[in-house]
Amino acid sequence: MRLEEIKVNYILGLGRSGTTLLLKELGKSQHVVSNPESLFILDFLYVYEPEKVLSPSEVSFFLKQIFKLKTGRFVHLDLWKIDREKLNKAIEEQSPIQFKNLIKLVNLNSEIGLSTSNPEVIIDKNPPYTVHFEQLLKLDLNSKFIGIYRHYWDNIISRNKFKLDAINHPYYHALMWCLYNESMFKSEKKHPENLLLIRYEDLVNHPEEYLNCARKFMHLSNELKGVEDKTLVENLLQNLKNNEEKKDFLEMHGKVFKEIDTQAIGKKNTKFTENQINNIHYICSKTASKLGYESVNFKQPNLYQRLYISWFKSILLIVEYKHHSYFRASHAKRNLFRTIAKPWTIFLNKF
Repeated sequence: MRLEEIKVNYILGLGRSGTTLLLKELGKSQHVVSNPESLFILDFLYVYEPEKVLSPSEVSFFLKQIFKLKTGRFVHLDLWKIDREKLNKAIEEQSPIQFKNLIKLVNLNSEIGLSTSNPEVIIDKNPPYTVHFEQLLKLDLNSKFIGIYRHYWDNIISRNKFKLDAINHPYYHALMWCLYNESMFKSEKKHPENLLLIRYEDLVNHPEEYLNCARKFMHLSNELKGVEDKTLVENLLQNLKNNEEKKDFLEMHGKVFKEIDTQAIGKKNTKFTENQINNIHYICSKTASKLGYESVNFKQPNLYQRLYISWFKSILLIVEYKHHSYFRASHAKRNLFRTIAKPWTIFLNKF
């Protein structure tokens, strides 16, 4: 298949909502390349237009930048085991190359990409993509996106446990849950032909039905790869550098090694106070109702509590504004921003 014909599809959703599970299952289809997370596309998404033909110096800068990019402990290209020699050769053969096709070559020359016979579809899963849907769609107006969402209670408990947000506080996690899921909900209403929403609870209760629906939407083969093919999680675990990393990875993602089950639904909480539990319901109830979840009774928080929640909301809005401004800025300005932001990040993590 010609490089131009290979499709790039995406999985959206707030982290700890089942995005890795969905990627693992869809990545089992024949002719599908499903690499671990890396934000290298987002790093250049606002820098180059999709049809932009890159000069040799731009290609060189692109490669230098993406291979040093590390946005999380398990979010970097080292885990992809890219064959640099084959990648460079492929770029030469396609020269001059468009930005959107360079993205494909990076994916195709990973360990998983090179082991996939006759690749037809690349599936890229990254939670931050959720709030960049419109810009990603510009890369290819025919791309397919699947957004997965999970009940706020289970998601917040999980995000709080693994400290996945700028501030590790249940109100901040709750507001983040609303932000991401409202964004997906609006995008799906605007582009139903491009974005399909799946509820995590439906996926684990009826996996065959919803996986078939997802494969059909993304135009994936119903034929699965053989047992000898390297899977996403096997690739990740094998390429982690030491036992400590492997232990942490298994704690966060160990369930993806198992068959789909319902154990992650209806988590019990022993850490949040009664007021916190009530206010989580207060924050999330409106968005949850839009997504089809049953309403939960709660008391209206008092003025002090509402102001406290508003403080977290203000911080979230600032963080998201800086997030979008960051990726729209030049790489030189980003380096300066990281230097300035580091002490503030340390300060916020104390809350």
